[in-house]
Amino acid sequence: MKRLGMGLGIAAIAFVLAVVFLWPGEATGPAPIRHGFDACARCRMLIGSPGFGGELRDQHGILTKYDDVGCLLGAMLGSRGEMPDAWVEDRDSGTLVPLLTAQLVHTDGVETPMGHGIVAFRDEGVARAFVAAQGGALVRLEDV
Repeated sequence: MKRLGMGLGIAAIAFVLAVVFLWPGEATGPAPIRHGFDACARCRMLIGSPGFGGELRDQHGILTKYDDVGCLLGAMLGSRGEMPDAWVEDRDSGTLVPLLTAQLVHTDGVETPMGHGIVAFRDEGVARAFVAAQGGALVRLEDV
Protein backbone atom coordinates (compact mmCIF):
# COMPACT_ATOMS: atom_id res chain seq x y z
CA MET A 1 0.00 0.00 0.00
CA LYS A 2 2.89 2.28 0.84
CA ARG A 3 4.33 1.70 -2.64
CA LEU A 4 0.99 2.65 -4.30
CA GLY A 5 0.84 5.93 -2.38
CA MET A 6 4.41 6.76 -3.35
CA GLY A 7 3.66 6.00 -7.02
CA LEU A 8 0.62 8.29 -6.95
CA GLY A 9 2.70 11.01 -5.32
CA ILE A 10 5.36 10.79 -8.02
CA ALA A 11 2.66 10.82 -10.72
CA ALA A 12 1.09 13.91 -9.15
CA ILE A 13 4.44 15.72 -9.03
CA ALA A 14 5.16 14.75 -12.65
CA PHE A 15 1.74 16.08 -13.68
CA VAL A 16 2.27 19.41 -11.89
CA LEU A 17 5.74 19.81 -13.44
CA ALA A 18 4.35 19.00 -16.91
CA VAL A 19 1.63 21.62 -16.51
CA VAL A 20 4.09 24.27 -15.29
CA PHE A 21 6.70 23.67 -17.98
CA LEU A 22 4.50 22.71 -20.94
CA TRP A 23 1.66 25.21 -20.48
CA PRO A 24 1.68 27.56 -23.47
CA GLY A 25 3.03 31.00 -22.75
CA GLU A 26 1.35 34.24 -23.70
CA ALA A 27 1.03 34.47 -27.47
CA THR A 28 3.17 37.08 -29.17
CA GLY A 29 4.11 38.01 -32.71
CA PRO A 30 2.39 37.20 -35.97
CA ALA A 31 1.29 33.78 -37.19
CA PRO A 32 1.42 32.56 -40.78
CA ILE A 33 -1.67 33.45 -42.82
CA ARG A 34 -3.22 30.33 -44.30
CA HIS A 35 -4.47 31.66 -47.63
CA GLY A 36 -7.72 30.05 -48.66
CA PHE A 37 -8.44 28.90 -45.08
CA ASP A 38 -8.23 31.94 -42.74
CA ALA A 39 -11.04 34.50 -42.85
CA CYS A 40 -10.81 38.26 -42.49
CA ALA A 41 -11.95 39.33 -39.02
CA ARG A 42 -13.54 42.49 -40.44
CA CYS A 43 -15.31 41.48 -43.66
CA ARG A 44 -15.41 37.69 -43.06
CA MET A 45 -14.11 36.86 -46.56
CA LEU A 46 -11.49 34.15 -46.97
CA ILE A 47 -7.97 35.52 -47.20
CA GLY A 48 -7.14 34.32 -50.69
CA SER A 49 -4.61 36.71 -52.21
CA PRO A 50 -1.07 36.70 -50.79
CA GLY A 51 0.64 40.07 -50.40
CA PHE A 52 -2.34 42.14 -49.26
CA GLY A 53 -3.25 40.93 -45.76
CA GLY A 54 -2.29 41.69 -42.22
CA GLU A 55 -2.71 40.77 -38.57
CA LEU A 56 -3.40 42.42 -35.23
CA ARG A 57 -2.61 41.02 -31.79
CA ASP A 58 -4.40 42.81 -28.97
CA GLN A 59 -3.22 43.36 -25.41
CA HIS A 60 -4.80 40.02 -24.39
CA GLY A 61 -2.78 38.09 -27.00
CA ILE A 62 -5.75 37.50 -29.32
CA LEU A 63 -4.70 37.41 -32.98
CA THR A 64 -7.02 38.55 -35.77
CA LYS A 65 -6.27 38.31 -39.48
CA TYR A 66 -7.33 40.58 -42.36
CA ASP A 67 -7.49 40.13 -46.13
CA ASP A 68 -6.72 43.76 -46.99
CA VAL A 69 -4.54 46.41 -45.33
CA GLY A 70 -7.61 48.69 -45.38
CA CYS A 71 -9.58 46.14 -43.31
CA LEU A 72 -6.70 45.99 -40.81
CA LEU A 73 -6.55 49.79 -40.54
CA GLY A 74 -10.33 49.95 -40.07
CA ALA A 75 -10.07 47.46 -37.21
CA MET A 76 -7.30 49.52 -35.66
CA LEU A 77 -9.48 52.63 -35.75
CA GLY A 78 -12.17 50.64 -33.95
CA SER A 79 -9.79 49.63 -31.16
CA ARG A 80 -10.59 52.88 -29.30
CA GLY A 81 -7.07 54.28 -29.07
CA GLU A 82 -5.39 51.05 -27.96
CA MET A 83 -2.46 50.36 -30.26
CA PRO A 84 -2.28 46.61 -30.82
CA ASP A 85 0.70 44.89 -32.39
CA ALA A 86 0.19 44.91 -36.15
CA TRP A 87 1.83 43.29 -39.15
CA VAL A 88 1.19 43.54 -42.89
CA GLU A 89 2.16 41.23 -45.71
CA ASP A 90 5.07 42.47 -47.78
CA ARG A 91 3.69 42.70 -51.33
CA ASP A 92 7.02 41.57 -52.75
CA SER A 93 7.63 38.44 -50.63
CA GLY A 94 4.38 37.77 -48.77
CA THR A 95 6.15 37.73 -45.40
CA LEU A 96 4.67 39.61 -42.46
CA VAL A 97 6.45 42.81 -41.44
CA PRO A 98 5.64 45.20 -38.58
CA LEU A 99 3.13 47.81 -39.72
CA LEU A 100 5.11 50.62 -38.07
CA THR A 101 8.18 49.89 -40.22
CA ALA A 102 6.36 49.01 -43.45
CA GLN A 103 6.40 51.26 -46.50
CA LEU A 104 2.78 51.84 -47.55
CA VAL A 105 1.71 52.62 -51.11
CA HIS A 106 -1.72 53.89 -52.09
CA THR A 107 -2.43 52.96 -55.68
CA ASP A 108 -5.23 52.48 -58.18
CA GLY A 109 -2.85 50.40 -60.32
CA VAL A 110 -3.46 47.17 -58.38
CA GLU A 111 -6.79 45.84 -57.22
CA THR A 112 -6.64 44.88 -53.56
CA PRO A 113 -9.08 42.30 -52.12
CA MET A 114 -11.48 44.89 -50.66
CA GLY A 115 -10.59 47.77 -52.98
CA HIS A 116 -8.75 49.95 -50.46
CA GLY A 117 -5.76 50.25 -52.80
CA ILE A 118 -3.13 50.05 -50.06
CA VAL A 119 -0.17 47.70 -50.39
CA ALA A 120 2.79 47.33 -48.03
CA PHE A 121 6.47 46.70 -48.56
CA ARG A 122 9.37 45.86 -46.27
CA ASP A 123 11.87 47.82 -48.39
CA GLU A 124 11.47 51.46 -49.41
CA GLY A 125 13.42 50.94 -52.66
CA VAL A 126 11.07 48.15 -53.72
CA ALA A 127 8.08 50.33 -52.80
CA ARG A 128 9.43 53.20 -54.91
CA ALA A 129 10.02 50.84 -57.85
CA PHE A 130 6.43 49.60 -57.48
CA VAL A 131 5.14 53.20 -57.58
CA ALA A 132 7.20 53.91 -60.70
CA ALA A 133 5.82 50.82 -62.44
CA GLN A 134 2.21 50.75 -61.18
CA GLY A 135 1.50 54.35 -60.20
CA GLY A 136 0.36 55.61 -56.83
CA ALA A 137 2.27 57.23 -54.00
CA LEU A 138 4.16 56.33 -50.88
CA VAL A 139 2.01 57.33 -47.91
CA ARG A 140 2.60 57.56 -44.18
CA LEU A 141 0.52 55.47 -41.82
CA GLU A 142 -0.78 58.65 -40.18
CA ASP A 143 -2.10 59.88 -43.54
CA VAL A 144 -3.94 56.72 -44.58
